[in-house]
Amino acid sequence: MNYSIYFEREGNILYTGASRIQLEVLPLPDSINELEQMICSESIQTLYLSTYQIHDRNILEPQSISDIRSQWNESYKSHIVLSNESDLDDFQDGYCFFAELFHDPLKNKILILYQAH
Repeated sequence: MNYSIYFEREGNILYTGASRIQLEVLPLPDSINELEQMICSESIQTLYLSTYQIHDRNILEPQSISDIRSQWNESYKSHIVLSNESDLDDFQDGYCFFAELFHDPLKNKILILYQAH
């Protein structure tokens, strides 16, 4: 199976088709409300969702920021983790998203949400 967008966490390299983009890690905001503000103000240019991993590669699905905004309260806000650890039992419906924030060489902000279930 060929995946056109994936991310290698070791090295912070984003692969999109034939392109290889070095990303730089940015600190996450201190709160979910601040992250929401970044998404709503279009401070984040690109958002990916990762629901599975193959070897050391996280397969990424591009998400429409407008879709994320419209589903924010019911699907994302209470399910996002801004730290490295969490207990799935703490989340309604038994899933959560671990967040990482990056910027590319052009300083465009990229948010990756890793789904855990």
